[in-house]
Amino acid sequence: MSDTHSPQSLLAVVMAGGRGTRFWPRSRNARPKQFLAIVGTETLLHQTVRRLDGHVPPERVFVVTTADLAEETRRMLPELPPENVLVEPEGRNTAPCLALALVQIERRFPESVMAVLSADHWIGDRDLFLEDLDTAAKHAAGERELVTFGIRPTYPETGYGYIEAEGQGPVLKVKAFREKPPVEVALQYLDSGRHYWNAGMFVWTLADFRAGLEKHAPDVLAPLDAWSKAGADPKALAAAYRQLPQVAIDVALMEKAETVAVVPTRFRWSDVGSWPAAIEFQETDPEGNVSQGETLLLDTRNCAFFGGSRLIAASGVEDLIVVDADDALLICHRDRAQSVKQIVERLRAEGREDLL
Repeated sequence: MSDTHSPQSLLAVVMAGGRGTRFWPRSRNARPKQFLAIVGTETLLHQTVRRLDGHVPPERVFVVTTADLAEETRRMLPELPPENVLVEPEGRNTAPCLALALVQIERRFPESVMAVLSADHWIGDRDLFLEDLDTAAKHAAGERELVTFGIRPTYPETGYGYIEAEGQGPVLKVKAFREKPPVEVALQYLDSGRHYWNAGMFVWTLADFRAGLEKHAPDVLAPLDAWSKAGADPKALAAAYRQLPQVAIDVALMEKAETVAVVPTRFRWSDVGSWPAAIEFQETDPEGNVSQGETLLLDTRNCAFFGGSRLIAASGVEDLIVVDADDALLICHRDRAQSVKQIVERLRAEGREDLL
């Protein structure tokens, strides 16, 4: 493998427009999941950007978010140039998000390798992450392939897509992308040793990313190219966005591309997708309870309390998640935490925008 990558050519694009509705009532429209300190004392967005400190200079770190979150994103990340917060008029999934980043970045840093990261994931082992990132970048630059990251599965997760790989070494060939499987198939994937969780992180040269979009997703790229060539007026971007399909980059490009590689990661990873995932990072008391904030617990087991400004007292309960916010209180069974998204949908249907 030729080694044409140097750290100077690497830049990062952090996708930060998500809402994280499964973390209601803490996560709101104006303060989504990436703005919360769910794991540790820093927000997930801070952790994602700081993870690159000393490896990717601030002027080469870009964050893509929606118009209503842009001001707060800039305030939270003063180390980034304000113009490096790229603004979508609306969220239309990850393919338009990354195509917008491409047409704005390639004018400034044309001969670059782009790493695509999510603002709301947790990654342990920073040194291993940076080493794996460099492995992917060197391969992307040297072999001119699109590269993704594969997380070694530790249990039969049915909520993730999977990557089937073949070959040996630190970089493998992607044989196929697999949809979210039923549990019996997920068990087969777990046992195979050839399947990895698809974490939605990518590395590619700007030129190869453009070529891939031109070939496989011209409907995503063409309106943005036209907007860029017409002067990239921010006020005209909304009209261009209305022409774009709402499609994920996996579907628009990665599943169609002829040559895709995967780096099996060595770092610990979590998409911190729901309250139970957040519980995994907290210390438990002898009864298996997690407590953030002031609690008084009697005969209470295997519960998680995310308190606010007031005391939470519990007696004789088990397997509950309780999240206190100033204007709303969530109480759900640990096994029903995914239904929080349905609570948000119900509130939206009832016009309770004050709680969203």
